[in-house]
Amino acid sequence: MHSEDFLFAAMIGLAAGTAALVLFRRLGFGSILALLATGILVGPWGIGLGQSAQTLMQVTELGVVFLLFVIGLELEPRRLWEMRRALFGLGSLQVVVTGLALGAVFAFILDTGWRVGLIAGLGLALSSTAFVMKLLEEQGELGSQHGRHALAILLLQDMAVVPLLALVPLLGDDVQWAVPSAHDVAVPLLALGFLWVFGHLALPKAFELAARQRNSEAFAALAGLGVTAAAWAMNAAGLSPALGSFLLGILLSRSRYHHQIEAEIAPFKGWLLGLFFVAVGMSIDLGTLGRHAFLVLAEVAALILVKVAVLLLLGRLFRLDWASALRTALLLAQGGEFGFVLFGAALAAGLFSSELHAIGILVISVSMMLTPFLAHTGERLAARLVPRASSPAGPGHELERHIVIAGFGRVGDTVARMLEAAELPYLAIDLDGQRVADGIRAGRHVAYGNASDPRLLEAAGVGRAAAVVVTLDSPADAERVVSTVRTFHPQVRVVARSRDLAARDRMLRAGVSEAVPETVEMSLALGEAVLRGVGVPADLAQDIGRSFRAGDFALARDRA
Repeated sequence: MHSEDFLFAAMIGLAAGTAALVLFRRLGFGSILALLATGILVGPWGIGLGQSAQTLMQVTELGVVFLLFVIGLELEPRRLWEMRRALFGLGSLQVVVTGLALGAVFAFILDTGWRVGLIAGLGLALSSTAFVMKLLEEQGELGSQHGRHALAILLLQDMAVVPLLALVPLLGDDVQWAVPSAHDVAVPLLALGFLWVFGHLALPKAFELAARQRNSEAFAALAGLGVTAAAWAMNAAGLSPALGSFLLGILLSRSRYHHQIEAEIAPFKGWLLGLFFVAVGMSIDLGTLGRHAFLVLAEVAALILVKVAVLLLLGRLFRLDWASALRTALLLAQGGEFGFVLFGAALAAGLFSSELHAIGILVISVSMMLTPFLAHTGERLAARLVPRASSPAGPGHELERHIVIAGFGRVGDTVARMLEAAELPYLAIDLDGQRVADGIRAGRHVAYGNASDPRLLEAAGVGRAAAVVVTLDSPADAERVVSTVRTFHPQVRVVARSRDLAARDRMLRAGVSEAVPETVEMSLALGEAVLRGVGVPADLAQDIGRSFRAGDFALARDRA
């Protein structure tokens, strides 16, 4: 495709996408559905830009790369290590079990041999990182139980792409078995080594130099260079580019510049990912769909049913509560963008005919289009599975001058107990179904849901609340809740938990009425206890503590 063709396709896609986003938002639908509809409109069965779809998709897959990088920035190595059971256990079982089950089903439906059925099953076992992560990001649920497990499964699927691609030629008619050479083993290891040196040593030093010079243009260029270099290195080694950007994000997650890096990448991620969804819509061949409508719809139904059943059973096996297991299963029930790559390799190897390849691409694309509906269905079913608390934790219209607690971990639970001791009404909201169920059994007033969702806040009666208390662990999730409350209910007092004074300052700038720095307060409480323990009168110890808190913690900030 010529450059002017690509630019014209991108321009039309962005223009139609912007209009669709406004229209679909007014109709109450999400952005992904709007962009898919835009792709169908401007594709071969609409305006007629179908020839641009493949190149547009290849270019805009960078949006997935940027998305995984941003997710990696929010995921420190310690948290990744904590996910190892879900990543390698649940993720590996999902690919293998789902692939075998779908392989058997599709070998029967397509009336083909086991080799074709196996590749079809394994390709469809992969889910869409772009769709799922975009939905979780929009809903502020990346830190939820189902969000963490979905991320773990998707990361394992990205890792599985390379061995799956290696499997395709082995299943062809002219099989040539060979032991992997030293070169085949060394290249991926060298790519990983380069990534570590680049992300752990070279890039942080470059960011530090740009920051010292206050060179914002160089800083932005370094952020873009870092992501694309990581993706290039992994792709050159035959690994997933998105996996490379994710690992780079993890390496930079503890950098003091990681917030600014995320701010520089966010615009590129947003519009490239939007164009990617448009390209998926453009690739849908309505002609083939019309000729094989029953077959395609039957395969889509089989795909969703098998993936949901397998993921639900595996989720329970790995001790997810029913609500989280169901939401994870329905979120990952679609085919994924790497399925396009695997089916293309199967076509090149002679395993797939051109007609079978077109049908496979359609099955993935149609299942992707259903993702927002499946995610919404999972959310509603999960809400029904989690038991509701009796009043005053019932519907929000029964509450008046109450306190809404966003997050019901250890801090939220302690705040709830203190409010009970003061005989004040409250309603706690949490996305972890098990926490909600345990809290209700203990007599706490807890409801299941996403506290940053304006509709849920309305249902919780935030407009009539005396205060909102934000106790979430994730600073990003906490700031989303604060932003939502401040946007729709600016009159409500907001008190937030923060880790330290720097986080407290960010929360205050975000609009909270008061932010309590837990590490500083713990230090001051400990200091007062020490003073009392060595014989300092209690009143004097309290006065010293108050002096450190005075003037916006002025003495606590002074480390000289």
